[in-house]
Amino acid sequence: MRRIAFLRSVEIERAVPHIGLIAPDLEAAGAVAGLFHTDGECAEGEFPGEARRIPADASPGWIADTIEAWGADGYVSLSLPDENALRDAVVGEILADRGIPGVTHSVRATALLANKHETKVAVSAAGLTTPPGLLMDGDLLAGRNLPVPAYRDALRRRAAALGFPLLTKPLWDNLSSGIRFLRDAEALDAYLKEPYDGNAVLETCLTGELCSVEIVGRDGEYLVQPLVWKGRTGGEPSFLFGQLRHCAPRPTRERLFGPVAKRLVTLCRELDLNGVVEVEMIHADGAFHVIEINPRISGSTAMSIAASECNTYACLLHMLLGDWSAYRAGLRTRRRRWSLEFPVGHVTPEFERAARAELDVVRVSNLVIDGRDHGGNMVLACAYGEEERLLRGLERLESRFGTIGRGVVEEVEDVVSRHCRTPAETAPATP
Repeated sequence: MRRIAFLRSVEIERAVPHIGLIAPDLEAAGAVAGLFHTDGECAEGEFPGEARRIPADASPGWIADTIEAWGADGYVSLSLPDENALRDAVVGEILADRGIPGVTHSVRATALLANKHETKVAVSAAGLTTPPGLLMDGDLLAGRNLPVPAYRDALRRRAAALGFPLLTKPLWDNLSSGIRFLRDAEALDAYLKEPYDGNAVLETCLTGELCSVEIVGRDGEYLVQPLVWKGRTGGEPSFLFGQLRHCAPRPTRERLFGPVAKRLVTLCRELDLNGVVEVEMIHADGAFHVIEINPRISGSTAMSIAASECNTYACLLHMLLGDWSAYRAGLRTRRRRWSLEFPVGHVTPEFERAARAELDVVRVSNLVIDGRDHGGNMVLACAYGEEERLLRGLERLESRFGTIGRGVVEEVEDVVSRHCRTPAETAPATP
């Protein structure tokens, strides 16, 4: 039987239930799967195959040796965030040199997309809109390089030309880590006195709506998942999973996004991407402004799959199996649904049973990131036309348990009232 290795750097629980749904595809291909994970545990039933914990600080060469020794015939990267995606890309190229094919972006493409400044340059060159910005040299700010006494003054003048408010973003950090909101020139002066100890991007802070989209594919053939909407922008950054996020029927925005999606797919082809990327954008002033492209699975993958019923993990598997073109063509008739993700209180077995009886629960669990407990997290799906059932179910659960929170219920009610449509079922866009 074929042996397929999956490499993961965070809890596999975040990929449940969709990673388990690839079991029939594995069986049909006469393949078995092995999970090599550098964080968390893998409980029984969470992954459709054997699982092995490996050291978090293992080198790419050691990981490649371990996967080869397991007898892998192929390899798929499931890691995040970006620094682990780069590790996986190196592992993939080592294995490819040994004749073991994989689904992971090249080291060159991964490094480019993980670097926020290089991404902005590539995005602009592709004819896409991105917030105006510039690169700040951490060595010059820290006095580690050639002394340039006027460097801070030059940055002040360039910042004034960009216009406040501004954001500073470390080139490599993820999940909003290290972002600073600079309301005015005084805030910039305070930052320049104690800057980030490294290179960073300084860019215009746009007031609008944060959204993202996943693009999946290889060899020039890409599939664009539905847009995920993540809340307002324009101020201090917030915790990624701390507010309501949703996929909803928004036909006007989707039509406006159509040409943007085509340009993004063209960029994917130019970079010869092999796997999945998440494109983060801000919709403001009638345009989609690309702020970063994450070269990997993302925190929005579950919502994308729930909305389209197009399983990203199955897509990655079929890319490796060599029948991606035919598999992608068969996805054109898949449905579109609502999907919603929001924080909840601590999840108990009783609450989970009641929630699954009331609603189409994709996943409900307690969210742990880097060992820190962030409380509960719930992902729901809802067919178009069944919004009333969704709202009644949330009301009953909140009345019984108080776990969801009245504020979250009201937020969902507001989103549904603003975007409730009953359009014809459609497939994910495939420019």
